[in-house]
This record gives sequence, C-alpha cells and structure tokens, in this order.
Amino acid sequence: MCQMIFFAKIQDPYLKANYEDTKRPHYFAFRDNRTGLYWLVPCSSKIEKFERLVMKKQEQHKPTDTIKIVKIFDRKTVLLFQDMFPVIARYIDGQYIKGGRPVRIADPKLIQELEKNAKKIINLLYRGVRFTPTQPDIIKIEKIMLEELQGTEEIPECFSAEITGAGAS
Repeated sequence: MCQMIFFAKIQDPYLKANYEDTKRPHYFAFRDNRTGLYWLVPCSSKIEKFERLVMKKQEQHKPTDTIKIVKIFDRKTVLLFQDMFPVIARYIDGQYIKGGRPVRIADPKLIQELEKNAKKIINLLYRGVRFTPTQPDIIKIEKIMLEELQGTEEIPECFSAEITGAGAS
C-alpha cells in the first residue's frame, strides 16, 4: 500500500491509488537495487476485462507485457505494469495481511519472471514509450523520490531484498 501523503505530494492524475475505505491491497512491490527505490505495480480484480484486452492484443500480434494475470493467494489478480511507479519505503504502509497471513507471491520462478518483465517495461518507459494515454509520469516521480531518498529512507521490517507483493480483493 502507498500512503495518501505520497499521492498528495506527487499530484499525478494518472496514479492508481488505494481505496481509502477498504484498504484493499493495490500493489505488487519490488525493489530496484540500482536506485534503492521500490516500484509499485497496481493490481486489479477486473479479471474478465483484462483477459479480453490481453486476448485482443494477442489476436493483433501485439505484446502483452504490460498486463499480467497471476494467482496470488489462490485468486487471479491483474498486474498493470504500464501503470507502475517508483516510491521510497517511507510511503509504503507495509505488507498486506489477510486472515493473519501475509499476502504475497510465493513462487520464486514467478517472482523472477515478474521482475524481469518489470525491468523490461521500466526500460521502455525510460525511452519514452507510452503504453496508455493515462500512464503516470515515472521520470518525474523517480526524480522526486531520488531527491527525497538522499539520506532519509527507513526500510520497514516487512521488506527485504526480495520482492513482496499484494493482491487485489
């Protein structure tokens, strides 16, 4: 989860924010060892909508790297890589807990695949590729976060060098 302070600070109209009333998990998070920032990939529970979109892209022989449908906690969840954005740890509330257990992706192969996919998308974003007209300005956000990171970040206990994630309800 990402604190509302972050959204107020960044003021990017295309950031996908958590729902305040439900506090549902909204992000798959991973750490960029190069910068020390965490990248948050918005999750969606609108499976059918994105399955149709992925199928349409496949029929048109277009890449589908920006949308991945995975199982988290035995439930399908859509990861929207085209909408991911960087943050520092102080803006992350922590790992989502459901039924007393942390919600995370446990399969190391899947984690590796998702990390690789994310890095590919980040590199394309750095080169100015636009996947949707409503994607956040990650260059601006990264600049703000790196400036703030200069000596101010504290890493919450729930994060390690490994990826953690949260699924949508």
